[in-house]
Amino acid sequence: MKDLFDLKNRQVTFSPAALMIPEFKALWDRDKSEDKETALREISYVYFFTDFKSPYVAALSPEILARTIAKDYLKDESYEPNSEVIAAIDKYRELQITPSMLLLKAAIKTVHNLTDYLENVDLQERDKNDKPIYKPNDITGALSKIGNIVESLQKVKENVEREIMHSAQLRGQRQKGNREDP
Repeated sequence: MKDLFDLKNRQVTFSPAALMIPEFKALWDRDKSEDKETALREISYVYFFTDFKSPYVAALSPEILARTIAKDYLKDESYEPNSEVIAAIDKYRELQITPSMLLLKAAIKTVHNLTDYLENVDLQERDKNDKPIYKPNDITGALSKIGNIVESLQKVKENVEREIMHSAQLRGQRQKGNREDP
C-alpha cells in the first residue's frame, strides 16, 4: 500500500497512519528503545516479505525469501518471526490484496515452479522401459514461450500497479462528508 509504506534508498519509510493499525503499533510500542531500531527492522521485514513490489518477492523463491530478508535486515539468517510480526504480515497482506494481486502472486509462484522444472530437467533420464522421461521438443517448446511468459507477467504487474495508483488517487480525491469541516 503506497499510502502506508514506501521504499527510498533501500529503506522502508512509512506514514504515521501505519502506526494507527494495531498490528504495526504493537511492533512499534514493544520496542522501548529511543531509536526504535528493532521496530524499524521488523517493519522492514514485514514490508520486504509481503509487499508485492518488494524486490525480494519478485526475485526470490518462497523457500529462501524469509531467510534472505532476515539476513539483510535483521542480521539474523535464522530469525523466526514471532506472533506479533506474523500478525503484521497477515494484516499487511489483507490490506493490500486485490484480485489482480492474487493473479500476480500465483503467476510469480508459477514462474518459480517453471524455473525449478527447467533447472532440473535431465534429458538423459529414462523410464523403466528406457524411454526418455523428458522430450527435447517439450523443453524447447517451453523455452520458446519464456518471452511470452515474461511479457505476460510484466503486464499483470503493470495492471496491479495501475490498480494501486488508481486506488490511491481515489482515496486522495474523496469527497468530504456532510459532517466534516470545510
